[in-house]
Amino acid sequence: MKKKLTLAILFLMLTSVLFIDLSTYNLASYESSAGNDTISSVDTPEFDHIFGPPGHVALAISEEDNLIFTNAPEGLALIQLDDLTNQTVYKDEIGLTDVQIQNIEIDKDLKLLYIGSLQGVDIVNYSVTPLSATPILTGVATNFELGDFIDVDPYTHYVWIVTQSHGLIVYDPITDRQLDISGYNPPAPSVKMLTVDANSSESYVFIGTSVGVFEIDISENTTRWYTKSDGLPNDYSRLVKYYPILGKIFVATFNETTNICDGISVIFPDNDTIITYPYTQTPYYSRSFLDLVCDTEAKLGFAVSPYTTNAESGLLVFNTTSMEAVAKSYYGSGSGYPLTTVTGAPYPIESLLASIRLDSVTRKLIVGTVQRIQKIDYTAPSTAITEQSDILGLAHNMATDINYDPVDGYAYVSTLLGLDRINTTDPNRLNPLSVEHLISGIGGAGGDTAGELLVNARLMFHHRYMYDIDTSTTTNIESILPLSEYRYVSDISSSYNESLIYYSIASQNAGVGGNGSMIVYNWELGTYYVENFTEEITQLEVNSILQDPDKDVLYVATNTGLILYNLTSLSEIKRFGDVENWEIQSLEWIEGKLWLGMEPYPNIRIFDPITENIIAWDKADQITAPSINDIFYLDSRNETYILANSGLYVFNRTNQVLKTENEADGLSTLLVRRMDYIPTTDEPWIGSLQGINIYDPNYDDKVPSVTITFPSTIVSGLINIDITGVDYVGIKEIKVRMENGSWFQEWSIGSNFLRINLDTTLYENGYYDFIVDVTDWNDLSTQSTTEDILINNVIVNEFNTTTILVILPAIIGIGVLFIRKRLKR
Repeated sequence: MKKKLTLAILFLMLTSVLFIDLSTYNLASYESSAGNDTISSVDTPEFDHIFGPPGHVALAISEEDNLIFTNAPEGLALIQLDDLTNQTVYKDEIGLTDVQIQNIEIDKDLKLLYIGSLQGVDIVNYSVTPLSATPILTGVATNFELGDFIDVDPYTHYVWIVTQSHGLIVYDPITDRQLDISGYNPPAPSVKMLTVDANSSESYVFIGTSVGVFEIDISENTTRWYTKSDGLPNDYSRLVKYYPILGKIFVATFNETTNICDGISVIFPDNDTIITYPYTQTPYYSRSFLDLVCDTEAKLGFAVSPYTTNAESGLLVFNTTSMEAVAKSYYGSGSGYPLTTVTGAPYPIESLLASIRLDSVTRKLIVGTVQRIQKIDYTAPSTAITEQSDILGLAHNMATDINYDPVDGYAYVSTLLGLDRINTTDPNRLNPLSVEHLISGIGGAGGDTAGELLVNARLMFHHRYMYDIDTSTTTNIESILPLSEYRYVSDISSSYNESLIYYSIASQNAGVGGNGSMIVYNWELGTYYVENFTEEITQLEVNSILQDPDKDVLYVATNTGLILYNLTSLSEIKRFGDVENWEIQSLEWIEGKLWLGMEPYPNIRIFDPITENIIAWDKADQITAPSINDIFYLDSRNETYILANSGLYVFNRTNQVLKTENEADGLSTLLVRRMDYIPTTDEPWIGSLQGINIYDPNYDDKVPSVTITFPSTIVSGLINIDITGVDYVGIKEIKVRMENGSWFQEWSIGSNFLRINLDTTLYENGYYDFIVDVTDWNDLSTQSTTEDILINNVIVNEFNTTTILVILPAIIGIGVLFIRKRLKR
């Protein structure tokens, strides 16, 4: 019995030792705080911009200094009051907190400008040159409603500022400090203050808010509200103007939900009555009043409005005594309110107006329109002599097509309201005054306007016009082609020998009045051919046309698929995707294949013209909001640019990395439309619904992204640690350092992938720092990434293979003895 027990114990001991040895040798435990650890890059802007007119919502004048101050595209514009063609633009060189200016007020006595943006207010002494802006208010949400949120009291010189985040602020420029306003009992910031009008000579301040008009009686230190319960149509009060000489407070209220204006309400403070004048009739809404000014000598009021749905816009003139309407501008008027119209000469009064001031010396009106500044010498009821400034920047912010001319170095820009030209190498090209306006005229529906440049022929086709570069003359193509029959010119392209122009006709514009056809125009012979493709042309949209570089075949992108068209016989060859209703927006020829930019996913497909096979691009799933407006292949950089409704995507065909550019990177908008490449400056110019974006493809402020992958389960002492670096320009080097307090080991590779084969049994137990650095070819590196690694080998090198070979036969022998004893029984 004792022998059996001894053998059993010995068997268990040896088996346990063997198990421990095997487990510590093959199953050494490994812990890390990382798991899968990805370091993301942080984007910063890498675009320059050229914008169209900003909408001159900010306006101030100094009669004594002969100056008009207004907002420019990304800056401040100074215009000579007696010569509107004399303009100067200042951008961020004067130190503005924000170049997107929303409000300008003036202290004429102190020669001070107060310039308001969405996040603060700057002060500029305009009598001192060079101009220099000093912030007096920063880091606040001022106003998002285009109201006059700054007002200067001409008597005390106090500056009254209403903000939506911090409420009322009063600044004293004499002492350069904010005043204690607790005695005024102002409303809480939560009421959302929108506009202010202060007049200490009458001891009153009026503040328009989202809950009504707030009155402060400075001398009596009392307050009161005017709200809907007192007679205002709505509480949301964006415009408040106080004219004590008239005994009236003019207020424009809006429905906060529908944004529909209620007209002009007049508060009569003497008897606390309110009367509203909508200046419209059913079924039309009242025009949206943004600003007004009164000529108290002529007893006339002038109110301005932009475009709003189902309402008139432009200039409205009313009698300040009776409040009866006197006249309205011809452009912007409709049948909504019968009234005498005034057109203006030699320039018509524009229909989209944002701000208005009165020259106190000449009694002329200074009007800020969406596009420019106009001066109006008005005589009731219907006479207006007008002057106007040139447009600052592009003709319109909807600048959706760009064509580069290598002969003269200009970029020709097709905008919603005309054709512009910019010298791409001009050091001042970003200055709004550098834009040359060649054609003024309406562009494409929905803001998308197409163009095509014939470099050798020196002709620029823009929408429905043709501009001769050599003679500077313009031809209306509608006098030659039946373009007037069609709703929308979606795209314009040309043959490689420049003899033919291809017009893509589509409905678009919310699908209203849709027609779709292709027009092939031989401009040299003056002949053309219209291909309808189908009898139901109202159902077809031709979006783009591209000629095969090797044969007389056109590829026609439509809203129902791809059409192959024989240019010689002028006949259709074949269709693809018509069963699936492919909605193809754009086409590009890349290395013998036709790339299709589409609306549905997969939004990019590749067509092989030889085999007629069509495959989905393997990176299409990385493009969000799939509507591909343009695909541009840049052979010199081996890059493909994809312009979508979700931003710009740049595909490096060498390392197969797709880079995404959006508003966080500096794009003015995600809605980018078409582009062209400027080889002299190595810059893609990108047209969009918000100006031109000039992209620096060599600018790389993005550190590489790095992914560290540790094994989720460890089955042996040999483990793999994978480090992968990703960067658009490629990874130059990966470096790894593993260390503890007294020891280190390093690995490196000149590649984007490093695998470390680690045998944990070769290391002491304890914590180690695992440090990773990844560098791209622009020498931008990740911040050193450190992870703690715990190696916990229960028994390290106590037992080896020799030990196992010695113990194993003993266990086997003992086992044999047990078996023999059983057999004897």
